[in-house]
Amino acid sequence: MNGSIADVCIVGVGAVGGILAKQLTSAGLKVVAFERGPALKTAEYAQRDSISYIARPDQLEGVRHEPRIFRTSTTQPGNLRYGTSPFNVLGGSMLLWTGQASRFMPGDFKVYSNEVASGLADRAGVDLRGYDVVDWPIGYDDLEPYYERFEWEFGVAGVAGMNPFAGPRRKPYPLPPLKMTARMQLFGDAAKRLGYHPFIGPAAVTSEPYRPPAPYDTRIPERPACVYCGHCNHYGCHVNAKASTLHTAIPVALQTGNLELRTNCKVANITTDDKGMATGVKYFDPNGVLQEQRARVVILSAFVFEHVRLLLLSKGNGKRFKKGLANSSGLVGKCFFGHGDMRVYGLFDNFIINGFIGSGAAAMRIDDFNGNNFDHTGLGFIRGGTVGCSGDGAPVSRMDIVPPDVRSWGKEYKEYFMRYYTRTFDIHMAPETLPRRDNCVDLDPRRRDRWGLPLPRVTFAFHANEKRMHLFLADIGERIFREAGASKVWTELPRPSPTRQCGGTRMGTDPNHSVVNGYCQSHDVPNLFIVGSSVFPTMSGYPATATISALAYRTAEYIERQRDWFH
Repeated sequence: MNGSIADVCIVGVGAVGGILAKQLTSAGLKVVAFERGPALKTAEYAQRDSISYIARPDQLEGVRHEPRIFRTSTTQPGNLRYGTSPFNVLGGSMLLWTGQASRFMPGDFKVYSNEVASGLADRAGVDLRGYDVVDWPIGYDDLEPYYERFEWEFGVAGVAGMNPFAGPRRKPYPLPPLKMTARMQLFGDAAKRLGYHPFIGPAAVTSEPYRPPAPYDTRIPERPACVYCGHCNHYGCHVNAKASTLHTAIPVALQTGNLELRTNCKVANITTDDKGMATGVKYFDPNGVLQEQRARVVILSAFVFEHVRLLLLSKGNGKRFKKGLANSSGLVGKCFFGHGDMRVYGLFDNFIINGFIGSGAAAMRIDDFNGNNFDHTGLGFIRGGTVGCSGDGAPVSRMDIVPPDVRSWGKEYKEYFMRYYTRTFDIHMAPETLPRRDNCVDLDPRRRDRWGLPLPRVTFAFHANEKRMHLFLADIGERIFREAGASKVWTELPRPSPTRQCGGTRMGTDPNHSVVNGYCQSHDVPNLFIVGSSVFPTMSGYPATATISALAYRTAEYIERQRDWFH
């Protein structure tokens, strides 16, 4: 299609791009999809290699070419950071994700209405100066059918109705839950004794062989059941039981004959015409030569950093997009946020946990302190986070779980690790961060990537609302561990850089205060769509995967209806 006009150009073929490609090609549209990394074989991404995937991920081919700059204030130059979100290969970070597939709660979409306008923030005694809290333009009910489609096409294992705080659902999960682990049992029993409401977290990992039934997409190949190797979080799945578009949506899109995949191609900018419409993209081919692909519709479905970078680089000709493409509001790159991951650790003298046993995606959680599910009066903050246990237990992954009074090196450390490696686990908390315009992504003025493009630069810090929330949740985790019988308990507060990043191209109804509308369509450029966690106005205590997947299905359906665009 190099010399022709594609119906749709997709930039980034991970979770979102894979779903969009499947849906749009199945509707008969001609799609060209760009992925800046390679198409890996299972043996290349599913090595259970803790050194490469845990200790030195910066050396991975899908990571090392795309660093970002991180700083906590504008007075700092910032440092290079590497991470597997994004993982720049066909299929994206979904190849290495844990598999946590929770829907957002209904209240997550109405934070301003429920927590600010209602007076709850005043009763909590929180100072929200500097924050920019808004509602989503869509709600849980708008996404519920698309959540369902994601769960049934990707094979989510779980127990419907176990979490009293979850939103209503029309259908159960398609698969029974993954097998219980010792840490799940310990956590769940202790939480229940404290009056909380533990539930088995949904996981996009097949608990038995699975292929979607009708009316869902029966073209998706069957996947085998989880073999409980214990390598989920940060690792690729060697049997492909963990859901990925590489083994679900992308093969179906290719079968249609309407998809042209271009891997190892780096998109440099989005082209526009004199009317302000997107006309395609310019990209570096695998040989580093700048090429152009024209298209009637352009969709950004990469990651927060790349969305912001492409929009800021795509200024076009003249003065129309002087501040960057789709940026008349000035909000491109603003209101960046993520989870302030924190962990409480428990050490048991007389109980063997064996955390390496079982699926790393299997989780027990509570939502009692997530979102607006508890009384915030006088707490000095609003919102909350998930509390639970999951993850991997391989030795390299656990090597840093050392109490503050034990040296992390030498004979003392070795003796501690030999005894307690099998006797410790952690409770993981994912506290929300509220949006602020001074937490942002822009272009670094000095440092560039291998293609000569400016690196994305993140300026981010936790503020009063989050810091109070972190201490509150740490106390909850320690309380659960003491109830479970841990002989020693300690907390690791969040590191400066957030995880599961969101924001930067906010969704909303007002073009003056948002970048895209409720269908992820640019206010400024009607044939440009931005789909992914970058459009989130606020976040949740849960990871974004299920929600961005639901948005991808919904956006594809909207584009399919615009048949006059493709004549």
